[in-house]
Formats: sequence, structure tokens, C-alpha cells
Amino acid sequence: MSGPFALVVAVQHPADLLTEWRQRAAHLEQYGDPNSARLWKLAAVELEHVLQALGAETLTLTEAAALSGYSADHLGWLVKKGKLPNHGRKNAPRIRRADLPAKSPTKPGRPCQPSRGHGSVTNISKLVRRRQP
Repeated sequence: MSGPFALVVAVQHPADLLTEWRQRAAHLEQYGDPNSARLWKLAAVELEHVLQALGAETLTLTEAAALSGYSADHLGWLVKKGKLPNHGRKNAPRIRRADLPAKSPTKPGRPCQPSRGHGSVTNISKLVRRRQP
């Protein structure tokens, strides 16, 4: 099911929800449900504020490297050359999440990793059974 009444909307980025929710609000307002339309508009405004706050968050080079797929050294070089603004100190650079470049999955190297909300990195040596002599 698609259109304004689809229960689940597939989006590439959470910011895409803003457009979807505003379209739903306009549709509901047009067809006589102003209360529901107002709730969808309010949800869109709240999401917009959260996304702005998240984008303003500053990250260390190590944190930025984990999210972007680029190495901390490369990100540091980009800051040093002025290609990325430094939101920290000279010897302790920080990068705003909104300014973070994302590595294209088609380029060689480590692809961008989705944020890890749960789970942890497993040490593979613990999974391999050791041979008994």
C-alpha cells in the first residue's frame, strides 16, 4: 500500500520522513480531519528539531571515522586543509555530525557502517575451537 495512508514508509534517511509526514498532514487537512493533520504537523516539527540537534552534535575524529567509513587520519587531514570545519580546538579537532562525509559504497575501502544500536563486536578467536594436541 502506498500513498498518504501507507502505515510504513520506506525512507533512505530520517529527514525524508519530514516530507512524508507533511504530505499526510496536507492530505488529512484537505479531506476534513484537521485534528489529525495538526498532530502530523506537530510530529514533523518535533522530528525536525531532533534532526537539527543531532546534526549539531560534535564528534571526535575517532567517533567520526566509525560513522563515516573514512579513517581518523583522513578526517584530520580534511580538517587541517579546511575542507571540513573544525568545531573543536587546534590540537583536538571535532567534526559536526551534519558536516560528516559519508563514504560511497561503490568506492574502494571500508564502507560506511550503520550505527550500532545494539550488539557488539565479537572476537573471532573465541568462536574458533582450538585443537587439542
